[in-house]
Amino acid sequence: WANRHPDAFVGKAFGDLKAEIADAGRNVQPIKVRPLSAPRGEGEAIRYEVVYGHRRHRACLELGLPVLVVVEDLDDAQLFVEMERENRGRENLSAWEQGRMYLHALEEGLFSSNIKLAAAIGRDPSDVGKATRIAKLPQELTGAFTSPLQIQFQWVTDLERALREHPDAVLAAARVLGARGVKPEPAEVFRSLTACL
Repeated sequence: WANRHPDAFVGKAFGDLKAEIADAGRNVQPIKVRPLSAPRGEGEAIRYEVVYGHRRHRACLELGLPVLVVVEDLDDAQLFVEMERENRGRENLSAWEQGRMYLHALEEGLFSSNIKLAAAIGRDPSDVGKATRIAKLPQELTGAFTSPLQIQFQWVTDLERALREHPDAVLAAARVLGARGVKPEPAEVFRSLTACL
């Protein structure tokens, strides 16, 4: 159920979090985990899954520090709701990360529809819909950006329309942008992909 793209563990925001944890000598705000299995034999350890706090967990691991945790037995739907709500109060997930997380929950049958998912997490169904549409964009198109984390909610309608009406032109532009070593700013990538509209 991890919902962070690898790019969430690099850059200034993650570096600042890591420095704060290093300065305190631990993660002051605990992460939450759930037990995955009980020990079956002597010497076998309990395995846990992170419910929320993936960035704090990673920072502690990289710093060689023990991780302060709260352990709670949760089912998948409870895990999903707690993880989503906690992330909104911290370093927000990108539109693409939200969409991937929502799609996963729907595909796993945690919720029967976008409307039920939105009600469970206290979000507007249209926000859930936009996020899942971003997550469904083809990898070739998302690869035109330096990271899929750069894709904005307000761009999804135009990206889908351009792809639907001019697929060859959009995918050709995406391939050119994706092959560049240094990519333009996200807004410029968006303009290039939707120039055919």
